[in-house]
Parts: sequence; structure tokens; C-alpha cells
Amino acid sequence: MADEATRVMADETALHLRRISKQYEGVTVLRDIELEIAAGQVHALLGGNGAGKSTVVKIMSGVIPPDPGGSMSLWGKQISLPVSKAYENGLAVIHQDLGLLDNMTVLENMGVSSHYGARILGRISMRSERRLCEELLAEMHLDVSPDQLVSTLSPAVRAGIAIARARRVMREYSDKYLFVLDEPTAYLDARESEAVMRLMRKVADSGCAVMFISHHLKEVMDTADHISVLRDGRVADSFPAGAGDKNRIITAMLGRELVEPYPEVRPIAGGATRLDVRGLSGQVVRDVSFEVRAGEILGFAGLVGMGHEELPYLVAGSGAATQGTISVDGTDISSMSIRERVSAGIALVPGNRQRDGVWPDGTAEENVVLTATVAGRRKSLNRRGERRSAATLLARFGVKPPDPARLAIQYSGGNQQKIVLAKWLSMGPRIVVLDEPTQGVDVGAKFDVLSEIAATAAAGGAVLMSSGDYEQLAAMCHRVLVLRHGRVVAELHGRSLSETTIAAAVHG
Repeated sequence: MADEATRVMADETALHLRRISKQYEGVTVLRDIELEIAAGQVHALLGGNGAGKSTVVKIMSGVIPPDPGGSMSLWGKQISLPVSKAYENGLAVIHQDLGLLDNMTVLENMGVSSHYGARILGRISMRSERRLCEELLAEMHLDVSPDQLVSTLSPAVRAGIAIARARRVMREYSDKYLFVLDEPTAYLDARESEAVMRLMRKVADSGCAVMFISHHLKEVMDTADHISVLRDGRVADSFPAGAGDKNRIITAMLGRELVEPYPEVRPIAGGATRLDVRGLSGQVVRDVSFEVRAGEILGFAGLVGMGHEELPYLVAGSGAATQGTISVDGTDISSMSIRERVSAGIALVPGNRQRDGVWPDGTAEENVVLTATVAGRRKSLNRRGERRSAATLLARFGVKPPDPARLAIQYSGGNQQKIVLAKWLSMGPRIVVLDEPTQGVDVGAKFDVLSEIAATAAAGGAVLMSSGDYEQLAAMCHRVLVLRHGRVVAELHGRSLSETTIAAAVHG
């Protein structure tokens, strides 16, 4: 958190929302939201999946209109609702995907949203563009060449480029900006997340303001000046970061205390080898071998790009292995297609659920029964039976609302993750392969998701879990393999397995 002198640098209010409400088809999503963010402040907006966070951001940025009766001001100026051209009033929303083009340079990305400073059909001055780009990079303390391809940059630097580009657009209209970052560290490891948090702090310390949404409570407590928590479309609590702790946040999010953050994981009772991997290699992974027994949860950790995030896809068949063998219960599946591996009992829960996990235009029912149909476990469709089965699964996995006819795209990210888990775990797979299984999932839903994973292992399944959440790996796994430059450099288990030892092994 910033020191006291920085936090009180100005009485100026960056954002003030008053009595903001929203209904969809008679269902109340937001009710009388009051939110105030001061200049120089990093403000965390938290809440469970479906609590209303994304709806607040969409109203702020003009994507959707609020119900009549509310008001919004930015930097002391009353803004007409629905919002039009929010950036002209000093507000920019930076989404998870950042909106950067990988095959373009930093300089090209920096200018593309501003027409490179030229009028329509006007001439572009690349000398002026370069000078402006270097100035913006210096303001963000980014040590990167304007000529470097964005695809070669680390995730934290990419986030910095997105912020700098937004500053360029808004500086034409205002000298003060409010940045809204939606889950900026969702796909980053611990070190990259810390770098993004430092960037947000620098932005706020310059006299601007930052609002960010996150499910990582540690980074919230370490970075935020003020915390607001939504529950069921209302502000359940709002307080200076120093006036509360994780328990206060969790209680506000859930409406109750969460006694145990992680479910109990059963010890391995001498299970037979269920998965045997020998000499596996891919794009990054090099000559990795391991076994996983029935009832065991094996974790993989490493820095971004070190290979741990590639392993799940090599095992499931969606990644191209260059050598090695994979056996399930003694049967070699190395040459099998993805569909054949699914039929053999392998289930993959991918890290990017929106791209690889859900069918967004399909209903919740269609999503949860799709895998069984594709795998050939159901020869014909019984619509009434499918609807009943889907409703049972949605209720079991805590999907809210448990409506089989609701489109998947209408669910929050955390509820989409539960739908992905429901469609795979309901098949009773022998091998469950997970890439960041609780990414973007709130703390209450996280416990439910991990409980289902623990239950799968207890029933005799073998679980592989790749994650950048070292605390979660230590709490859930019987063993953790740490990869560096594609090779296993450490195996942690028993007393040697903890959040601290994983972090130490990961960072060398």
C-alpha cells in the first residue's frame, strides 16, 4: 500500500457512483451501488462470481446502460448515462486479453488506437511517434525498445504497454485518468503478478487512480488502499485496506465465515500406477518422466514458459509431443487421438476456459452433456433425461443459477469454470488433467471446485494439476514437480512440500 502522504495527496474524487442499479428480464443484478474512488488510490473491487463486478464495469464504460435513477461522475464532472466515449472523460478499461497485437511492435501497438497521431488520410510522422512512445514507456518505467515485437514481451510488460497506450488516448482529453483493470494477473505467475501490482501503484502515485478486480486476496491486501466487496448485487462492505484482513473480505463475499480454505485430501493408500509417462518432450518440455497412482494428486509448478503449463496438454493429446510414451493402466495411448483419449478416461480442464473450455453460444445443458455425446457414451439423445441430468449436475457443482436453458456466455467466469468441471468430472474419468483449475474463481466457489477434485482422487482417479498458486498446490497435492527450462528440477513431498519450498524451487 502507498504511504499516508501519497494516499492523501488530494481530496479530488476520481469516480463517484450513486444509486446504480440494473435489472435483466426482471432479475436484479445490481441494487443501489454506491462507490467512490479517490485520486492517487488503488481501489480493489471484489466479490464472488456473479456478484455484479462485471456489470459495474460495463456501466462505467458505457457498454450497457444502468436503470434510471443513478448517477456517475468522473474527476468531478457529471457524466450522462449511458456513458458515451468514456476515455474522453478520463476512464479506460483494460481487459485480461489487453487488446495488443502480437505480430506488431511496441511502437505500432502504441499508435494504432490513436491513428498514429495523424488525421484521416494525413501523413504519419514516425519520428514524432517514436519520441512519444519513448516518453510513455519512460513514464511507466518500462525498459523496452519501441521496435520490439509484443509477442516477445513478458506478461507484466505487456500489461504496462496496454496501460501506456490507454494513457496516450486519454491524455488528449484530460491530465487525470482512472484505469479499470479486470483480473490483470489471472494468467500470471507470482513474480509477474508482483510486477503488474507495482505498475498499478506507479499509476496511482502519479495522481491518477486505479480500480482492479481480482480473486487473489494476497495481492489485494498487499497493493490496495481501499477495498469494496459486492455480494448479490449490493456493496456488502467497503473499508480502507488497513482496517481489514482476508477474513473480513471472505465474510463479506460469502455472507458467512469460511472455516477451512481447502478441503481434506486423503492420503494415498498404496494405489496402483494409473498413469505412466516416460521421456515426454514437446515444444518446451524435455525428457520428463513420472508416475501417478490411483488416488494421487500430482502438481506441476514453474515460471511462465518453463514447461509446467505445457504438460497437461501433452498428456491429454491437444499438445504435440515430439517423443516419449504415455500409458494409462498399462495401455499405451501415445498414438491415440484426443477423442480416443477421452474415451480411454482422460479429462482435460484447460486454463483458458473461454477459448477452450466452454461452448459460449450453447446452453448450460448442452455444455455439460456434450462430452459424453462426443465420447460415444450416449448413443441417442433423450431431451427430457438430458435436461434432468444437466439440472442435477449444475446443482451439484453449485452453478448459479442452475438453469439448464441459460446460455453459457451469460454466466460469470467462475460459473463457467464449474460448468467445465461438471461436464468432465461427471464422466468419472480415470485421469483428470487440470491447468489452473481455480483461475478466476471466487474463494467460496474455489472450495467447491477443489472439493470435487479431491473427491475424484478419493474415488480412485489420478489427478494432474498445473498451477501458479503455490499455496493451493501445497494444500492439495501429494507431490509437486517443479520444472525449469522444460526439465524437472525438484520433486517435493511430505515435509518438504510447502508454499515456501515450491516458491524457492521455482525461482531457483
